[in-house]
Amino acid sequence: MFEDSAPIDEAAAALKVSGVKIAPTGEEPKHRRIGDFIRSDADVWRLAAKRGLVEADPR
Repeated sequence: MFEDSAPIDEAAAALKVSGVKIAPTGEEPKHRRIGDFIRSDADVWRLAAKRGLVEADPR
């Protein structure tokens, strides 16, 4: 979904700082493990945006 990984990296870092256990799956670079779930980069960004950790428009 995102061509530039910077917004996703920012969202993942913000979630990690806020206490969410998040890690790349290693299987697919566009997916990350959050707890017991594997989520897409888009889901990671939406979660961070919903929590107010990143700006609503990543462009």
